[in-house]
Amino acid sequence: MAQSDYSLYNPGFILTSTTPLRTDGVYVLEKVWTNQNGGRERIAAERKIYKFYPGGQVNLILDPERKLTNSEAYVQAFNHRIEESQKNGSATLFEGYFKVENDKMVIQRWVTPRKQFSYDYFLLEKDIIIGISSTISGKGQITDKHFTEYYKAYYSFIPTKGEYLMPNW
Repeated sequence: MAQSDYSLYNPGFILTSTTPLRTDGVYVLEKVWTNQNGGRERIAAERKIYKFYPGGQVNLILDPERKLTNSEAYVQAFNHRIEESQKNGSATLFEGYFKVENDKMVIQRWVTPRKQFSYDYFLLEKDIIIGISSTISGKGQITDKHFTEYYKAYYSFIPTKGEYLMPNW
């Protein structure tokens, strides 16, 4: 998969200074709300961590053992993932590109087992991103139909210190 295959890839990507999305840390899944369970929030059972890069790339790390607990560990985990993929001559798992429009964002990523793109939609607030929906249709267009009221996954921002390696995809 090449950069040019991603419709959200933009070689001139610039994140505006007015966006609430931050690139100086990570976003960690904290809680999930679903309309299905009567509108109750629950602590997230899975551990997902997003890193957004200033050039428009995004990466996701899964931490099922909950070993990543501080700023240094987050930086090391993302850098390790990039170093390993460089050694193997492959892209990192879960890589993708994102697009922001006002307080909404979409992430485009390649799903290898399905051999197709997936689009994840988020609302943006100060130091929080809220996952709303995921679909294989729509080609990354930010439209109201992708921002439903059935599901919300809350990711809290955690600032990090240290240098992140640039993704190799």
